[in-house]
Amino acid sequence: MGNMTAGKEFAAMHHLELAFLDDVAPTYLRLARPPHGLKIRQWKNRSAVPLINKLHAGLSGLKRKQATVLDHKLVWLEGGSPLGSPVVLLHGFASNKENWLSLVPFLLKQHRLFVLDLPGWGESQFNANVPYGLDDQVARVAAWIEQHAPGPVHLVGNSVGGLVSALLAGRHGNLVKTLCLMNPAGGKGENHTRFEAGLREGRNPMIVESLAGAHTLMSLAVHNRAIALALAPVMAQDLISRRHVNRHLFHQMFVNAPNPDGPGMSATQAPTLIMWGKKDRLVHYTGAYTYQAIIPHADVILFDEVGHLPMVEIPIRTAKALQEFWSA
Repeated sequence: MGNMTAGKEFAAMHHLELAFLDDVAPTYLRLARPPHGLKIRQWKNRSAVPLINKLHAGLSGLKRKQATVLDHKLVWLEGGSPLGSPVVLLHGFASNKENWLSLVPFLLKQHRLFVLDLPGWGESQFNANVPYGLDDQVARVAAWIEQHAPGPVHLVGNSVGGLVSALLAGRHGNLVKTLCLMNPAGGKGENHTRFEAGLREGRNPMIVESLAGAHTLMSLAVHNRAIALALAPVMAQDLISRRHVNRHLFHQMFVNAPNPDGPGMSATQAPTLIMWGKKDRLVHYTGAYTYQAIIPHADVILFDEVGHLPMVEIPIRTAKALQEFWSA
């Protein structure tokens, strides 16, 4: 009887973990424009990110590093206090490691920072011939932490980086000291945002085709209008250049759902903090309570007048919340 009850609880929790994917993925995959195989394979990364790194390196002291991990060359920024506790920062979809630069100065003195470009993103390698499902990404990031970040680490993930972090903490608990999920993707909220509703109609603002599209995406991600207007032209070139790759990577997430037989987020034992901007127009903030149902020991912090990227909009308050969480 005990095994049957445990099995039912596992199935119910797994259903909760995949509720958003189950709700959105089938109609999105049926209605959305499919990836263009030839254009994906012809894509060349001409990002301006290396120039940005040169400009900020003198201020932050972060060093660019790279290594081959499993099937990818991965690039990350590393620096901070050599004796500080290790912190790993994972960005979200259509983004890169530079999303964390506003937050970095407020963590450098006390922590050793590892700021990764997720496989397929930023300066890390994209390979059109390998899968980019969530299970694949979790395995790659876990291998990278094991090899290059002296764990266990304080793991912080935003958006899709939060979803990857939650799965990683459940499957590789030995690598994770604490877990922070910052506006994580994948938690089904009480209502759909405009973005989520659009996915069910095959529309995806994450796939940017023009400067206007970049403005739309930034206005959905960032509540502060001035910051959104400033970021759009800076990010537009990379977003437009990557549009075919981004469509492919989004498609891959939905096609390759997490393995239902393996441990999921609910296996997480690490102390967990869920923080969310209540003005998030990409992922509804009530998803925080779905994540809390999956990880019952998690604490929740909600920020008023903040969108999908707290580390960009309110870096000082975000750093303070993290420091208090880590020192508790």
